[in-house]
Amino acid sequence: MTIDKNYSQNIVNVNKSHKHKYTTNIPKIVFGFAIFVLIFIIAIPILLLKNKKYNLLETYMPNIDLIATVITWHGGPYKIWEHLYPPTPLTIYGFSSQTLINYMALLGLTYIVIRETKRTNNIIKGWALAFVMLLMTYLLPSQLISYTMDKTSELLNQSNLSKIIVLISGFLITGLIIISEAYILKNYKTQIEHTVQKILNIPKFVKKII
Repeated sequence: MTIDKNYSQNIVNVNKSHKHKYTTNIPKIVFGFAIFVLIFIIAIPILLLKNKKYNLLETYMPNIDLIATVITWHGGPYKIWEHLYPPTPLTIYGFSSQTLINYMALLGLTYIVIRETKRTNNIIKGWALAFVMLLMTYLLPSQLISYTMDKTSELLNQSNLSKIIVLISGFLITGLIIISEAYILKNYKTQIEHTVQKILNIPKFVKKII
């Protein structure tokens, strides 16, 4: 197997190779990220806290990456969110922004898992949440949302109205994913916990065989 010396997978070299394709306005990118944090990370959670919507807040925080996916597709006013959460980062700015948003979403998710573990004093019940949420909240949805929005856009004429319709469809899909996640956790939690228990028993089973 021969390796192309000009080929690189690290973000620094990828950024260099794509630099001529993208005109990046750093102040605009930083401003867009700050606005995103101000509205979606600070203002909305504070509003939910003030109205005592604790369950909604717990569902909302681990899913901020899905919101970022939707508004990145649209680009936002003056394209301030164009590099906010790219499906495949090709610039250092997009990579940095995506990493920070993923970090905040995972903090929200791990808080829920740890809190459930502490509340029930049962690691299985806490880890069972992670089994569903990591897959449905973090790993799968972003590409699905982007793909669906792309296909919806292809069906509509390129106009300001069509962009709004596609944006709404993106938020509807995000809402559907969150509702589906809540439904699975509510109705299939016992089955998931049994699966987790079997996985935790694997080391004991292996030890017996050895």
